[in-house]
Amino acid sequence: MDDIAAANNDRELTTKEAASLLGLSPSTLRKWRCTHEHPELTWRKRFRHVFYLESDVLEFKELSTKISSNEIYI
Repeated sequence: MDDIAAANNDRELTTKEAASLLGLSPSTLRKWRCTHEHPELTWRKRFRHVFYLESDVLEFKELSTKISSNEIYI
């Protein structure tokens, strides 16, 4: 990935934005933070504000996507 694309993907997302990108509700991400589920989805806290890096969210989404054998075409 080139530097410009990497810089664009390192945008800070709110919990609501990250949840929308993942197709989840914000409360699911809040629960995951509290219960330490899915530690591979990293989040950061600055003062009292929680945020996710867009590149981390996209990587988590890619790794978490499963392809059904019915969807594979040869």
